[in-house]
Amino acid sequence: MIKFIFSTNYESTLSRIEDHIFTTTGSLELVEKFLDDHDQILIFLGQNPKTSAVHPVTGDQSWLFGDGRYRLFFKSVDAEGSTTIYLIDLIDNRELNLQIYPGNRIPTYEEE
Repeated sequence: MIKFIFSTNYESTLSRIEDHIFTTTGSLELVEKFLDDHDQILIFLGQNPKTSAVHPVTGDQSWLFGDGRYRLFFKSVDAEGSTTIYLIDLIDNRELNLQIYPGNRIPTYEEE
């Protein structure tokens, strides 16, 4: 049996991304598409919790969805014949995401 646990951080980020999609596009259809993609990745992870490699430093796992725009961070734990998937974080790869990728930089131009 698979059980999903949403962290407070994950729920907050999920809500922020939904709001961002709606604010920037004004389209409920695009918000629904994002949520459908999110549901599909949860179904996939529920069926394949060990597919993603464990990060050697952080100990979490991650998986892309939404044509590579979003990355879901999770930790899969087996105990007593069931698997619990802890949803830790969610990022939009169009953002800078310095907490995940500290080497990211915004390109700038210098005038001569």
